[in-house]
Amino acid sequence: MDELQPIIESYNVKEEHLYNKSYLFIKGFATGKNFANTLKALPLARKLHDGQYRKGTIIVDGKEFQLPYVLHVLKVCSTLITLNLPLSDYELDILYATAICHDLLEDCSEYFPDGGTELITKYHLDSQIYENVKILSKPSGLNDAELNHYFNVIKYNKLALLVKLADRSHNVETLSSMKIDKLHKYVDETRRWIYPLCTYGKQNYPELSNGFTILKAKIVSLTEETEVLVDMFMEQLNEKDAEIQKLKEQLKTK
Repeated sequence: MDELQPIIESYNVKEEHLYNKSYLFIKGFATGKNFANTLKALPLARKLHDGQYRKGTIIVDGKEFQLPYVLHVLKVCSTLITLNLPLSDYELDILYATAICHDLLEDCSEYFPDGGTELITKYHLDSQIYENVKILSKPSGLNDAELNHYFNVIKYNKLALLVKLADRSHNVETLSSMKIDKLHKYVDETRRWIYPLCTYGKQNYPELSNGFTILKAKIVSLTEETEVLVDMFMEQLNEKDAEIQKLKEQLKTK
């Protein structure tokens, strides 16, 4: 029996309706193009991310549900498909499969005791997908020098770079759900490293310039919009704190 078969069959079918539209869109597109790696990556990510959730909820038919994590990687892949990038079919297949698998080593390490080579040896994906995912996997707690190295490695791999930017473009949609301190750190990272990555992509991969332009526009607009809203919230919060402090001082004098 193929080792991949249990992975394909095992997932929470009760949550399938929450992401099925995106899943079927990618599957139909990949089937029409005969993208073998993308078609393998879809059920693999669905299984390995099973039981993992994003922050926030989704309303379906009037009911509130947690967001299955797999929806994130499907959105990243869908974003790249809609960019209609001028790449070869081989490159597109590798790109989409990388997008679908990009968080596996980072978030599903229990399935990869050999450090991720299982993507090749057990799950039969192209070795380039393993290399891309390995590049994209970011350890927690990196200092500035380590972050600089991490992003520098990504920028020299155009497919990994596209996935990273599509990933960020989806992540900035949910910035408002982050705690304030984490949000400021994430925005700072976006400004210091992600914006320059977009510019680097446009300058060094001119054939993909339109795609990088679209991704940057979305990242910048959502990041700056969130910053404005957070600043307004913090200003109101500070005003309330000042009012409370004033009332306390008045009570002390009575």
